[in-house]
Amino acid sequence: MKASLELSTKPNRNGLFEIYVRIQDKDGKKKRTKAGVSVDKRQFRSKNHNMKWVINHPNHHKINADLRAIIDQYEDILFAGLVQHKVLTPETLLDEFGRGTFSSSLTTYWEQKMALMLNYNQRKGYKSVLENWKEFTKLQKLGDLEFKQITVHILKRFENFLYGKELKSSTVYSNLKRIRAFFNSAIKEGILQPGDYIFKAYTMPRPNKAKKERLNLEELKNFAEGDYPHGSLMKTSQQVFLLAFNLAGVRIEDLLTLKWTDVASDRIEYEMVKTGAWNSFKLTPQLVVILNYFKSIKVDSKYIVPLVDDSIDIKKENEKFKKEINSKTALVNKYLKKIATERTITKNITTHISRHTFADLASKRTNGNVKFVQNALKHSSLSITEAYLTDLDSDSLDEKMGEVTSL
Repeated sequence: MKASLELSTKPNRNGLFEIYVRIQDKDGKKKRTKAGVSVDKRQFRSKNHNMKWVINHPNHHKINADLRAIIDQYEDILFAGLVQHKVLTPETLLDEFGRGTFSSSLTTYWEQKMALMLNYNQRKGYKSVLENWKEFTKLQKLGDLEFKQITVHILKRFENFLYGKELKSSTVYSNLKRIRAFFNSAIKEGILQPGDYIFKAYTMPRPNKAKKERLNLEELKNFAEGDYPHGSLMKTSQQVFLLAFNLAGVRIEDLLTLKWTDVASDRIEYEMVKTGAWNSFKLTPQLVVILNYFKSIKVDSKYIVPLVDDSIDIKKENEKFKKEINSKTALVNKYLKKIATERTITKNITTHISRHTFADLASKRTNGNVKFVQNALKHSSLSITEAYLTDLDSDSLDEKMGEVTSL
């Protein structure tokens, strides 16, 4: 029997390919399981790897070491089975491995899983929740709790602890959802039995539905009329928001990575980071004015919005690039808040509000043409757009209520 690594044939929802451990016996019977790592297809090699399966990845040394450790553990189980004269099949080998790979301590298991996460934003989210969990267990003097030691009472205390930090209900829910995800994962890997699933008895807190803030037409005009020094961060942040709005509420990662090479003839075309789909917009007079502004403040930048460090290699320094995007997004949002204060706009303006603003105004100006809004926002289904617009459409509800209740 032999353990080896192979790549999935289809990408996951992030466009990456899962690495699998394949177990094959002498009769050719195969069984495989996820190694917990996803990479770009071009970053994996199954032959002539010399124990370096993953290449050209910012974290390839750590990933290859983890993959080598996984293969070593399978070989140890095979050797022990040979010594003890056990009859091992691909199924029993996977079961033996699953029971010994990860720790039964929630905190240690958490850290082991985070080490395998390649998505920076995902790892960042889990890290912040882990810090809350460690703070809670230390404060409550609970020690390093194992999965089976976590009770409904402990989860409820953790929930109250989070509310005590004045976190939003959606954040409290997100914290507990991540813990629940680890329980599910531990059951799949054989560390826990289905009967140990404490979330059958624990009732998850209900997150309050977050209000989709947006600017109405008067507020948008007021925002756009703000006059700031050319090249200042106030002016640049204002133009970032307006560029996003004019590109149907383009997501900030796409916006900050738009290149001048994406502008050709009378269009701007780019590949969306989140979905890989292509977006194409005709250059309107408003877009031309905004693009001319960005060209005038830094002519040698490869990016239209000259905020992100040009020298960072997106493919080789992906994590560094993600941090750069987050840093510049926070910077822009900081100055958007200053503009809101200066223009006496009471709403919390962020880059993402441009998406809500576009969707709301697009719906109103096209007499509720949901198909148009869906296509502009690049939603995968009409139902997503309908739900999106329902959250925004308080004005029409107010108007109709007035008509219904008038005597």
